[in-house]
Amino acid sequence: MTLQDVVGEATAALTAHRLRATLSSIGIVFGVATVVAAVAIAEGARRKATDEIGALGIDNVFVRAVVPASDAPVDAARPAPALTLADARALGDAVPALAAVAAVRATRIDVVAAGGARPTPLVGVTASWRRIGEPALAAGRFITDADVRERSRVAVVGADTARLLSPGAILGARIRVAGDWYRVVGVIGTDAAPARRPSPIQPLDVARTIFVPVSAMDLSLGRGDAIERVSEIALRAGDPGAVANVAAIARALMRRRHPEPGAWELVVPRELLAARLRAERTFDAVLLGIGSLALLIGGVGIMNIMLASVVERTQEIGVRRALGATRRDVVCQFAAEAAALCLAGGAAGVPVGAALAALVAWLAAWPVAVSPAAVALALALSTLVGLIFGVYPARLAASIEPIDALRA
Repeated sequence: MTLQDVVGEATAALTAHRLRATLSSIGIVFGVATVVAAVAIAEGARRKATDEIGALGIDNVFVRAVVPASDAPVDAARPAPALTLADARALGDAVPALAAVAAVRATRIDVVAAGGARPTPLVGVTASWRRIGEPALAAGRFITDADVRERSRVAVVGADTARLLSPGAILGARIRVAGDWYRVVGVIGTDAAPARRPSPIQPLDVARTIFVPVSAMDLSLGRGDAIERVSEIALRAGDPGAVANVAAIARALMRRRHPEPGAWELVVPRELLAARLRAERTFDAVLLGIGSLALLIGGVGIMNIMLASVVERTQEIGVRRALGATRRDVVCQFAAEAAALCLAGGAAGVPVGAALAALVAWLAAWPVAVSPAAVALALALSTLVGLIFGVYPARLAASIEPIDALRA
């Protein structure tokens, strides 16, 4: 028998008992749906982790001051950050092969416009922050070394804040920020650019942020504040392979300069990403295990229906053997029927799984991604289950002697 003959006979046998074939494949449908949904949820989580942590800059290392949380723009009772510009200079001198070192002072202010007041991040940075944060400038320029050195009252605003402050062109305009006047020299992001790209300094929407030179930001950050105090120091490794070394040296240096516990923390995005992906792999294994179990249960149903089919078609098997069909031909026929049944169930389970993944995304606000690889994996597993659980009924059918089958 040729492959075309085997497929044709398997299809004819299944279509002759449509209802039975449909009911027996339901287990495969839901098993494949579970696998597709599980892989889609896992892939969505992996992409989200990569995007969120990758937005920090996979080659960056951050030293962040730890201060009590407060929603107030200025809280005099809160202690100021322990980090200083001197720490940034020391890190730049001590850590080899750095592409950039940037210092950041960050707080929140109320920006008043025609529509009312809106809390807005105010961030003082050094010029080198541009090489770390990589802001997408829609117009103008970013903070320069000359701005920091001369304490220039200039500002770079996000696109949303620019629209809030001025419906028209804001570049070159003067804006009032926390009681001081600044000249806008740059705008970050537009509707056509990634204006809402997460900032590498904090969970921050750069489209709503106002950047000024760190030396010109004299708004108090808390009790004991001075112009030298900074909220964060960002380091960018010149070589991706040197990130671990940069982190180790930075950690040792900061422990010497600030031995007090809890005053600062070291954030290494590369390590965060690796840890997050390790945790998600465990979750992925659990989901795939559930999907595989559902497929196995469906496979048992396929085996039962194929055994019943063998009993019903004993005389047919005898006639085929008497007309010259070999045991191999009979095995191929019944195995092909089982595989076709599972493949059809798998094909029906793919859209069900995609719909289930979309439902999870809608109800739990969880990102999902149905990839061609997930569909191929689910179909391959369903076909494999059909072949595995169809082998015993097929061998049982092939073992029937023609004369016994005809007598039956």
